[in-house]
Amino acid sequence: MKKRTLLWLVLALVVFGGGAWMAQKTNLFLSPRAKQLAYLKEHEEEIKEFVKSQNAKIESVQIDWKQTQWDKIGNGTPQGGGEIIDIYGTINNIENSGWHVMISVEDGRINLTSMTLVNGLGIGGKKFD
Repeated sequence: MKKRTLLWLVLALVVFGGGAWMAQKTNLFLSPRAKQLAYLKEHEEEIKEFVKSQNAKIESVQIDWKQTQWDKIGNGTPQGGGEIIDIYGTINNIENSGWHVMISVEDGRINLTSMTLVNGLGIGGKKFD
């Protein structure tokens, strides 16, 4: 009887332990947006380099992850134009500066090559030259 109980205990540990490990490795319990945000954070330097490439006077780029937004875009058709992620931040550690980058999401996957600067760079509501 003890062998059978021990066998069930070992089996339970393997199943639940393995399941917990697998869930952790695959982010099983994260929402699609949380997974996308994690992916963007992994590629933070690429986003910063893209913003820096827009003007030689940009020395540093700060990303405000709390402002990140997920949106659907329209194109005049019932199905719409797709999904995008909007990322916002500041430049050169200037509090009232700003930038906005839009990235396409295709079939749930982020397409970093679609990164586009929206509305240019600004400081205090004026264009940054």
